[in-house]
Amino acid sequence: MGGIGELAILILSFWHVIVVNCADDILVGCGGFVKSDVEINYSLIEIKLYTKQGSLKYQTDCAPFNGYFMIPLYDKGDFVLKIEPPSGWSFEPTTVDLHVDGINDICTKEQDINFLFTGFSVLGTVLSKGHLSGPAGVEVSLRKAGENDVLHTVLTQASGQYTFLKVLPGSYDITASHATWTLEQSSTTVVLLNENAPASAPLIVKGYDVSGEVQSDGEPMRGVNFLLYSPGVTQEVPYYRGERITFDVAPSRMNFKVQHDSLILEPVFRVMGFSVMGRVLNSLNGEGVADAVVMLNNQIKAETKEDGSFRLENMTTGTYTITSQKELMFFEPITVKIAPSTPQLPDIITAGFSVCGQILVSSLPEGVKQLGRYKVTLSAQSQDQVLRTIESDSQGAFCFQVKPDDYSVQVSLPEAEVKAGLALQPYSLHVSLVDHPITDLLFTQFIASVSGSVSCLVACADLTVTLQPLSRQGERQNLQLSGSSETLSFTFNNVLPGKYKVAITQEEWCWKHKSVEIDVLDSDVQEVEFRQIGYLLRCTLSHAITLEFFQDGSTPENVGIYNLSKGVNRFCLSKPGVYKVTPRSCHQFEQDYYTYNTSAPSILTLTAVRHHMTGVIITDKMLDVTVTIKSSIESEPALVLGPLLSVEEQRREQQLLEIAARMKEKQERGEEQNPPVQEKPEELQKPFHYEFSYWARAGEKITVTPSSKEFLFYPPEVEATITGENCPGQMVEIAGRAGLFLMGQVSPSLEGVEISIKESGSTTTLITVLTDETGSYSVGPLHSDSQYDIIASKEGFVLTPVEGKTGDFKAFALAGVTFEIKAEDSVPLSGVLLSLSGANFRSNLLTQDTGLLAFNNLSPGQYYFKPMMKEFRFEPSAQMITVEEGQVLHIPITGFKTAYSCYGTVQSLGGDAEQSVAVEAMGQEECSMYSEDTITDEEGRFRLRGLLPGCNYNIQLRGEGNEHIERALPPHKTIERKIPDQDVAQGSYIALPLTLLLLLAVYNHERVIPILLQLVNQIQGVRGLSQTSGDGIAVDEAKRQSKKPKMRRT
Repeated sequence: MGGIGELAILILSFWHVIVVNCADDILVGCGGFVKSDVEINYSLIEIKLYTKQGSLKYQTDCAPFNGYFMIPLYDKGDFVLKIEPPSGWSFEPTTVDLHVDGINDICTKEQDINFLFTGFSVLGTVLSKGHLSGPAGVEVSLRKAGENDVLHTVLTQASGQYTFLKVLPGSYDITASHATWTLEQSSTTVVLLNENAPASAPLIVKGYDVSGEVQSDGEPMRGVNFLLYSPGVTQEVPYYRGERITFDVAPSRMNFKVQHDSLILEPVFRVMGFSVMGRVLNSLNGEGVADAVVMLNNQIKAETKEDGSFRLENMTTGTYTITSQKELMFFEPITVKIAPSTPQLPDIITAGFSVCGQILVSSLPEGVKQLGRYKVTLSAQSQDQVLRTIESDSQGAFCFQVKPDDYSVQVSLPEAEVKAGLALQPYSLHVSLVDHPITDLLFTQFIASVSGSVSCLVACADLTVTLQPLSRQGERQNLQLSGSSETLSFTFNNVLPGKYKVAITQEEWCWKHKSVEIDVLDSDVQEVEFRQIGYLLRCTLSHAITLEFFQDGSTPENVGIYNLSKGVNRFCLSKPGVYKVTPRSCHQFEQDYYTYNTSAPSILTLTAVRHHMTGVIITDKMLDVTVTIKSSIESEPALVLGPLLSVEEQRREQQLLEIAARMKEKQERGEEQNPPVQEKPEELQKPFHYEFSYWARAGEKITVTPSSKEFLFYPPEVEATITGENCPGQMVEIAGRAGLFLMGQVSPSLEGVEISIKESGSTTTLITVLTDETGSYSVGPLHSDSQYDIIASKEGFVLTPVEGKTGDFKAFALAGVTFEIKAEDSVPLSGVLLSLSGANFRSNLLTQDTGLLAFNNLSPGQYYFKPMMKEFRFEPSAQMITVEEGQVLHIPITGFKTAYSCYGTVQSLGGDAEQSVAVEAMGQEECSMYSEDTITDEEGRFRLRGLLPGCNYNIQLRGEGNEHIERALPPHKTIERKIPDQDVAQGSYIALPLTLLLLLAVYNHERVIPILLQLVNQIQGVRGLSQTSGDGIAVDEAKRQSKKPKMRRT
């Protein structure tokens, strides 16, 4: 018994612990908006919160003017937030899963949960003609009225019904289509306003397809006619008449009935109870091939007549292989199915013909002893692809068997013989094979000659022309040319085919072509030309430049300008003599000019030391512009240019000088006109260009900074690095513009309004100023290439931009609303969540002990408020209010208790609190549809809210989520519905006098368990009210009940 006494003390200690209640503050509020781009009735939409198990925890409606909603959450855990609109309305999403942990969840972070309206529903039907129902599977499409783009496509369901979801208000065209069925009425319309709408008329299917099959010995039969009888029961009557034969078909007739669908007739119609003819042709739609042997399954069956026709007797239904044979022609076997339905066989078309020819060599080259067997290739002209290669015989004859087409035939000689100079002509033969064999192709041997001329600027004197084989070993042939004329000719004879190089030797002259490579193939090579064009000069340049050449006292043709590239350049001077060479470039060289003598050739070397860069400043008006250029080279001092004169001003000054010069010239000649003609320069017009330049070294980095007293520059400075590789050119372009000034007015005149200027998209304030006594302000200068946001603010006022007047604001004095929330006994209610929302305002606050909530600094307009607290209903439950400018409203709200809570704790046998244990209250008997659930806090405490008076509940551990618990004592606790009148009427808190669930985690033994059960039963009748809670609500509620007269509600 000592063990039992100790155990009893342990359990009674738990009895003392359970009087501590769970905190019942609202954990978080989950809110957001029901959004729609079109007008909808928000009051028809409900937002509901469910547990993961599907129990409804809370439901609310939306603010009627902007769709705002708010749901209070008293427990952590997993929930599902659902939107429940009228049937046919679509939203995205429809549900949102919530994991509320009080730290990182979307509700705790006060982030909006939004449901976007995506459209109404359009309903309609597709009917069969003459019926009140229709088929499934018809494709129905929805389009904007008058447009071609399909918005939605659906298939009809049973009875022909269809529904389009997510359709926004507007006028639409509805069209139906089917792959096989014919529609009598395939289109209709619908006009959608602010609710679901039916199509204006049903769509009508005119009829359905009926199909079947006719076979003979399992093979399909064509040419069978069917007779369709109507009205009454429809029937099919088939009949077939072949060539000189009539066959019976079974069944002879068939009755069928058409429903709302296509129909395939069963069973198959069959032919119950034949010579065939064919032709052999030389091409498709060509002439007949006479005397060709036709074989059926490798057995000779027939020989073709003069027209190519043949006849096969005594055939039975089956599959056969037919082949044909004839000299210089070839055929491919064909497989055909022969049946009564095919009395005429498909034409047998010649697959190909023979292409034959001869190779003739009249004289064998040196090293070739006898005519060999040569490879002959056949290629398709359309694809340039080798199709077949064969060898000629010892006499040079060859033959191909190919299909009709355009071909190229070419002979390939051995490499050794080609190198020896053997070649055939033509190189290839083009053959067009149509419908007959070809047997007369001929290839013959080829030998050539090479000839040409030499043209000199003066008398040619002695020159040498050489012919050097490239494709094979061989001696170079030299021709010595001499003469006093400016043109000499040459000829090389007995040249075997191959690649050669023809060259002329004179290194000091420039030739248009110093050597020419030729390819002797199948014809003589003529008109090889060598032309002298000048005298060779070589120079090495550090950069690509233009060089100007000039001879003193020479004729104009001896002046030349050459565009040369970086590195070594070779070019020709047209005349002999001494030239002055001057570089023209954006680069600066060591010398201004160089000299070159053609009689003493040498290599000119030119190296650049500086490079010319330019820049420009573009403005809308004339400025006092100065440019400072700083170099990265320490020895280079900063260069200050300016004040600069614009290009337009320089042009105007030049015009003034020219006008003055002309006037002076006329005065000196006495040509003054009376009255005098006044010349004027061009008017200055924007934009104005201020140009500057700088000679920089390679690799030098410069910083260009413009300056002016009254204007801003974009960008304010530019950095540039001169690589020296190419002409830098214009590397800097800067825009100069007058600064921007922002000015505005606050109406009515209001002093001390804070005006903040920010760049668009930035959160950083650039400048802040206050309005003066007239409500005016001015800010500047600012960069005019940026967009700015102007923000006005003042405590107690709403300032809104004036439409059409950038920078002007209209001021409105703010208003306020105070809510006073009390219970029906006039005691202030704390812990009530009040949601207040307006056009650009929303707030969700909890009442404190005073029951008061004040909302100040409200803009004039309409607001929607809704009080929320579980176990209470409020009057008014929700209301739209209008707040005028400067007005302060006082709105009383009364709360009525409608349910009660149950408090308890869960502990282990060791006395430790069990955290995160799922506890549920399950309604019994007629209240079985009601349930509530929660989880224990870190001290093992729980509170089950929203229990309805008049219902029995079993308080127990939930099976799901408590897998770590082996057993609980007691298994459940029943709350009796016969409770004191005042408790039921006033919704008193019911507290269990014993720890609700005792976990057997330590003493799980057969002797201990019965003793524990016995002790639990002894104290089962003890129950009482909770004395304390986390926020004092239960205590306050108990005190309030003791002051009230007893009431009974029936």
